[in-house]
Amino acid sequence: MATKTTSTKITSVRKGDIYETSSGQLLEVTNGRLQDEGEHGASFEGRTIEFNLQTGNPNRSKTTDRFYLDELTQKLSKKEYDEWVEIGRREAEAMADSQAPLVETEEAKPTTKKPAKTAKPKSDSKTSEGRLSQLDAAVKVLIEAGEPMTTKAMIEAMAAQGYWTSPGGATPWATLYSALIREIANKGNESRFAKVDRGQFALNK
Repeated sequence: MATKTTSTKITSVRKGDIYETSSGQLLEVTNGRLQDEGEHGASFEGRTIEFNLQTGNPNRSKTTDRFYLDELTQKLSKKEYDEWVEIGRREAEAMADSQAPLVETEEAKPTTKKPAKTAKPKSDSKTSEGRLSQLDAAVKVLIEAGEPMTTKAMIEAMAAQGYWTSPGGATPWATLYSALIREIANKGNESRFAKVDRGQFALNK
């Protein structure tokens, strides 16, 4: 998720609405009729939504459970939910890329040395002009922020500080998301980054 808004307390829900809980879980309301649970507060019927990284699609639980109103932190708009799905798909693609057979990359090295040199400046090193790559710029803005950030926030900070600007891509934040996931999957503990929450990244300690 990009940013959380917890300014207003949620007092009612409607069937079909999607909410995020305090634990970062997504819930879809299946029955908006509230039931008084006494000291536990009001509850409603709903089901969880989780992203399946193997299929690249969100899964809704088959069972209908009861959830408490005070668990909810924010209601997701259609745009925010679509963004959550897009992030999940990007992550699924990146995971699939990182798990592809290493034979392809090993075979490509001796036969395609020139493409490797032209591809590196975009993600792993400084450009020919000496400017930071997107991933190096991400390290810099995370150090300066001192807290986890979304890729959208990173892109905005990079541009504001003049570290890196998109060469014209429509969704540079999504490209950065995929690059971060690839590095985490490929380098493991040696990765410079760590995913700490849905859509949130920090420097790997």
